[in-house]
Amino acid sequence: MDLAEIYKRLGKNSWKILDAIFKNLWNYKFVPVTVISDHAKIDEEKVKKILKSLGDERIVINKYTEYEGATLTFTGLSLYSLHKLVEEGYVKALGKKMGEGKESMIYNCLSKDGEAVIKFHKLGYQSFKKVVEKRDYGNLNFSVLSVRSAKREFSALKKLQGLAVPEAYANEGNAVLMELIDAKELYKVRVENPEELLDMIIEEIAKFYRRGIVHGDLSEFNILVGDSFWIIDFPQSMEVCEEGWDDALRRDVSNILKYFRRAYRIERDINSTLELIIGDTGDRCDREGEVRSSGSG
Repeated sequence: MDLAEIYKRLGKNSWKILDAIFKNLWNYKFVPVTVISDHAKIDEEKVKKILKSLGDERIVINKYTEYEGATLTFTGLSLYSLHKLVEEGYVKALGKKMGEGKESMIYNCLSKDGEAVIKFHKLGYQSFKKVVEKRDYGNLNFSVLSVRSAKREFSALKKLQGLAVPEAYANEGNAVLMELIDAKELYKVRVENPEELLDMIIEEIAKFYRRGIVHGDLSEFNILVGDSFWIIDFPQSMEVCEEGWDDALRRDVSNILKYFRRAYRIERDINSTLELIIGDTGDRCDREGEVRSSGSG
């Protein structure tokens, strides 16, 4: 999928129709043509013709049973989100695709402040199952879940700014625009000072905790190492006091300790490590599940 090439082909009415679909995704699994027409202020017959063209490009999925309607594909949602970032002046040019996984696709780009990356969130069936195990999203479509995933990551990154995370610039739809980090995943490098690095990672997890955030999916695959280190990938992050946050924190710490044990034969006790992270702020949650003030890291 070449987003830049498809982007150039879309005209003003196509963008209006994508906007109409996006704005109504929370109310319909497939947005009726009548609703799209009213929102976009385009004649229904013209809407149907444009939807067919967008369907041929796999930007939308058209539905013809019961009523005529359409929903966004991952490509359509990503194009719409990119268009909003361009409209608002955050993105000047889209570069090459840097990587694609089960839950995201990443492009480099030129932002108003220089080089950056856009991460397009993509919740498919497997990641959808993993998400709903933690949170009840009801009968929402994957586009809505992808938007919520992006918003959750952006919110976590903003709360953690100044720590060992990429700087987050903007969020639209399923897209998060953030700082480009020139580094490699921890599992791909052999570090010279593993014990020191482990100490720094544990301290960073503690700083996250003091700001009320648990990563939720931390491992050697989302720690980047270069001149320094950075922790990335926060779509499954949780707020401290959110249901299950303590299990998520234990899982994060367990993953990191297991990796350093396997890769560098460094032994650490998980309970002692968790005590270091939580310190004397263990009882941070009141009966309503709100975080008690404990300062920032």
